[in-house]
Formats: sequence, C-alpha cells, structure tokens
Amino acid sequence: MKKLLLIVLFVVILGAFPAASSPAESNRFTVNFSPSRISWNPHFAYTTIEAQIFTALYEGLVSFHPATLRPVPGSAESWEISDDKTIISFNLREGLTWSNGEEITAADFKDSWLTLLSPETRSEYASLLDDVIGAREYRSGIASVDDVGINAIGTRVLEVHLKQPSPQFLSILCHYSFVPVHRDFRNVRDWSAHRSVPVNGPFIIKARNPKQLLLDVNPRYWDSDSIALEGLELKFVDDADVVMRDFNRFAIDWVVSGMDTTQLSIPEALNIDPQFSTTYYYFSNRLDAWADPDVRRALALLVPWEQLKENLLLPASSLVPPIPNYPLADPGYPPVNERIEKAMELLAKAGYPEGKGLPDPVIRIASEDPVALAMQRVWREHCGLDAIVEIIEFPDYYDSVKSGGYDLAQLTWTGDYADPLTFLGMWDSRSSFNEAGYNNPNFDSILDNSATLDYQARLEKLRDAENILLASCQVLPIEHFPAVNIIDRRFVGGWYPNALDIHPFKYLVPKLGFDIPGVAKLRP
Repeated sequence: MKKLLLIVLFVVILGAFPAASSPAESNRFTVNFSPSRISWNPHFAYTTIEAQIFTALYEGLVSFHPATLRPVPGSAESWEISDDKTIISFNLREGLTWSNGEEITAADFKDSWLTLLSPETRSEYASLLDDVIGAREYRSGIASVDDVGINAIGTRVLEVHLKQPSPQFLSILCHYSFVPVHRDFRNVRDWSAHRSVPVNGPFIIKARNPKQLLLDVNPRYWDSDSIALEGLELKFVDDADVVMRDFNRFAIDWVVSGMDTTQLSIPEALNIDPQFSTTYYYFSNRLDAWADPDVRRALALLVPWEQLKENLLLPASSLVPPIPNYPLADPGYPPVNERIEKAMELLAKAGYPEGKGLPDPVIRIASEDPVALAMQRVWREHCGLDAIVEIIEFPDYYDSVKSGGYDLAQLTWTGDYADPLTFLGMWDSRSSFNEAGYNNPNFDSILDNSATLDYQARLEKLRDAENILLASCQVLPIEHFPAVNIIDRRFVGGWYPNALDIHPFKYLVPKLGFDIPGVAKLRP
C-alpha cells in the first residue's frame, strides 16, 4: 500500500509541471543535443552527434550490440569467413527494402562503399577500409575501382577480400560510414533541400528544422516489430537553463549535450561512465620545424604537465585510454628537474639553439584552455617564441582543423570501434584522418605487421607504435574524457553505458507499468 501511495503521489506531483512539447508529440522519446552541423550523407559525417543520430536512420551489414559493442547481425543475417581469414561473405536478409519500398541489394552496399572510397569523395573515414584489397590504392588515385576487392554476388551476397587477416574489420563495419546510401543521393553532399531521403534504419524522418527533428518508426525496417518507441523527437538546444528545466519536468527523456548538471533535480539520472576517448594536442607537420621530432619533444619538455593535469578527473599520459590487456604506453620523459636542460640540447641538435630561428607557433583551440596558455608562457620564457592562441568556437572548429593554418591543435577523439587501432590508425601516413601530415615509415610498418599477430602479441605491437607517437611528441595527451549523459534508467531500458558512448535507438524501451506525463510510451 505504501509503495502504491508513493507512486500515485509521484505521478500527481509530475502532473503539476507543464510539458514543453505539444500533446501530439508527447509520446515521442525526446533527446537533446547541442546545435551541430549535421552532414545527412553518412559519407561526409564526422561527429559523435551524427554517429548517434544515424543509429536511428541507417543500418550497416553489422551493428553494435548496445551493451558489449560486439558486432551483431544487421542488414546481413549471417556471414562466413574463409579458412585463411581473408574473405568474408555477407548474406543479406531476404526482403530488405529502403523506406520508399525499393529493394536493397548487395550492389547497394558495394556501390556505397566504392563511392566512399572514391578519390573525388574525400571521405574522412575512407581509410577504415584500407584492409580491403585495392581500397587504399583506389582512394589514393593510383588504382582503378575495378581493383577493389568488393564483389556483389547476386542480390544477397557481398564478398569482401582482405589483404590479410583483420581482427577489427567486423567492428569497423559497425561504423555509420559503411551503411548503404540510396543511389539517388550517394553523390549529393548537401541534402538540406530535401525533407527526407530513403533510409534503411529503424526510423524515418517525418519533419525537421534547425532546432528539431521528428522521426517515426520505419514500417519497412526488417525488425520494426521489435521497436518499442512510438517515435523520436531530437532537439538541438544549447540553452542549459531551458534544457535542464525541461528534463526536470520530464519533457526531455535524455540529454546528450547542452546540459548543466548543477541544475539537475533527479540525481539518479546522472550517468558518468568511462569512455574510449582522449583529449590531446598534436603538431601539424606541414612546416619542417614541427615535422622534426627533436623540436616537438624539446617544446613538450618545457611544459609543466604535472601541474596542468593535477586537478583533472582522468589525466592522460597515453593516447589510447586504458583497456584490458593493452599495455600502457609511455612518453618516457626525463625527471622534471632535467627537462629544461634536455630541451635545450634537443633544440641545439635540431639547429635551433635556445629556439632561435623557430617560427612563432599558432595554437588553435575551440575555447580558452590553460594548457594552451601555459605553452604560450613557457615557450616565450625559454625560447623567445611569441605563440599565437587562436580560438575558433564550435561548430566551426572541426572544419577549421581540416583546413589547416595552425601548428598545434586540440582535439577530443572518441574511438569509432573498440580497438586501439581506432586511435593509432589515424596517424598512418596513408590515412584519410591524418590532417597533421605525420609521416613515419617505421610507425606505418608496425601497424601493418600487427595485423598478422595473435591477440596479445598484436596489442603489444600496437603499444610499440603508440610509444613512437608519444616519444616524438607528435601527440600530447591531456585527459581521458568520460561520457556524461542525463537519462533516468529507472524509466528507460535498452540504454547501457559503453566505451564508445553509442546507444542505438532501436533498443530503447520505456520501463515500469505506469505512465509519466511527458515521458515516452510504448507503441500500442
């Protein structure tokens, strides 16, 4: 009786708060993101916000399990791997269709992947297919599309030929870049003029504007009967006062970003979890001075890292966050009292005694940061450099990083799949992610050779590659960034903390046997 009375009282109290959304949309599961530039074509997307939204609209051959992140069947119901582990044959589900009713075939996957790889597309994630025979050569413009080892056999089998065994390949294919894109839109970068496009995921776009995206369940999705939500309402609001008010009044179910946790009145809803993510600075190698590892290491040795990191929640000394069985990498800095002397030795060796002759570096960041200010201060003090700290705010920051014009930049990278290679592969000289122009043949060779090794030996070899990045100070790790979400998991099932902070929408389900005003409800 006491429990029932509490529940009734709880619901009555909630009813006193007005819902922010209209009654017509109140049954949608509502999520808030900070305003972001969305590339609706997955070939040109880049951000974690896009990654989360695309779990609603698209599905690849495989997808992430919501808790373990292991690859599970998606558009492919099964696959076979050859004895030498270099050929994977994916069997598509029977009756797959686009949201407009057209058939989805193996050729749709093949042609989408080849468009992603095309030198004209210049997709950020194209290099993730480099394990496929001919893929790297084709995207680099030195081979024909016919040389790529991707074949459609009939309408339901996609056969992929790998250069060598690739332990991480199935996990890579969970990424949104490898979903099929409808043939009428593959070469269209900007879809903003279209209200909706054919998709193959669990939801379809009903309406959208810059501040809101309404999604309905896709009745043609192969697994639509298992979707519990009536629909989705995705908001893009950066006013934390408004966002927190609406969450506290049960008008928002999940806050991904745009939050102020100090205003949260439901402490059970705060989820802070480890994440496969690191914030770091890196040097651009476009100028010869910064391409010299002795110069980079010298400048890094002058920075008071211990002081700068002492109050951080998860200070980082490695690029790859700590994960089971992966040996911790180490930059190998000398003791603090020896660092200035060692820095001066390295600068003299590189031909820049006491920093003389070095250009004034441009440090690009998205918001004021004590690390950048410390770099500016100590480099002026010890080397006479007049570093320029350049702030370009989000959402323009990522585009500015791609365009260059800086010597150091800050980035927070969240892994695209659960493997150290997602952090290390981006520094391969042949990688499409290598904005810095880093080029180390020994590093590339270690990555190539690691793929042929057994599990633990492979991880140790990858750690050797990371040590090269850290010892040369190409990468300067600052902290491992936790995942922070506001969602009351007492009322929402199917949402699991995981290392990539990716939560496929199809698995979400309202819990408990009573309705709360403003909270998403089960489909009838």
